[in-house]
Amino acid sequence: MNIENNTQCQIALSLLPRLNAIFSLPLMDRCGGIRAFFEESEQALAAIYQELEIHTPLPDRAKALEEAKRELGKTDLYGIRTCDATEEGYPPLLRECEDAPLVLYYIGNLQTEQTDKLLAIVGTRRASSRCQERVDRVIDELCQKGHHPVIVSGLAYGIDAAAHRSSLKHGLRTIAVVGHGLHLIYPAAHKQLASDIVQSGGALISEYPCTVAIHPSNFLKRNRIVAGMCQATLVAESAIKGGAMSTARTALSYNREVMAFPGRPEDAYSAGCNQLIKENVAALVENGLDVSRLLGYPEQKPQPQQGELPFFEPEGQASPILSELQKQGEMHIDELARATSIDPASLTALLLQLELEGKIRALPGQKYSLK
Repeated sequence: MNIENNTQCQIALSLLPRLNAIFSLPLMDRCGGIRAFFEESEQALAAIYQELEIHTPLPDRAKALEEAKRELGKTDLYGIRTCDATEEGYPPLLRECEDAPLVLYYIGNLQTEQTDKLLAIVGTRRASSRCQERVDRVIDELCQKGHHPVIVSGLAYGIDAAAHRSSLKHGLRTIAVVGHGLHLIYPAAHKQLASDIVQSGGALISEYPCTVAIHPSNFLKRNRIVAGMCQATLVAESAIKGGAMSTARTALSYNREVMAFPGRPEDAYSAGCNQLIKENVAALVENGLDVSRLLGYPEQKPQPQQGELPFFEPEGQASPILSELQKQGEMHIDELARATSIDPASLTALLLQLELEGKIRALPGQKYSLK
């Protein structure tokens, strides 16, 4: 078969139906890699399918490679890169999901550190200003505690955009998962937001090549990527039906943490969050501390504070005390108060300071003398 490079093979793989990470990784491994999968003869591939008990027809690899050639022009033009599930940069948690795409298209920095926590924040496109402010407040509180999760959302209007913008505002990396090829941005009003995400060290991700037509169902499918790559999903605001509810239930099916902001019973766009909480699908969260606990950040115990004693210069306010003790030998604290005219609270502090400095000695019966 006519193969130009490994990227062409990755693109061709994304064009083949019924292939995903869990299904295909053993197949790629058995063939010796993605390129080898396309170079295998029909007979050899059929034997491998039989060995692995894969009961689907052999794909039309030659056609996929030809289509991938056309896609290569687009990826080069728009600076789009590819990453397959065998590569290190592929989101590690997403790789564990049986319906994860085998190949991701991305612009920006897809790589995350092993210690990174990824938090999906999703919700309605008709977000209230109250809930958008809640999202910003939670992100702010996480940052104040020294936590820096990577925020993942879908670049849509409403809660998605609020999550991305708040992340940028507070210096967090943010990743946008879209439901179309990366040669365009939808909605178009978010072109600048998408650019800011990439420029700040984040990424735009899609499972769809540029040559695939946009379909409404793609936006629902992309929600599994949002949920799958994150340790936890926070539903900020949602009606009973909507993409955010789908993301939450998908996250639950992946055994990930799900959280939701509670809302007023009369608010239609809080009804979904309230339902998730009532059904024990989502944990009720109200602030950054709640979110940080569910993300698994270590709790920061308050450190005991050493109170400062009001020390003074002995040559200043303490000098009359030293002078009187030198004249009288030893004196009761009440006698010192009368002789020096120092108020009792300040006198007690000064006596303690002089004792700690080794200049006087405390005697029984609240008496003091020079040391």
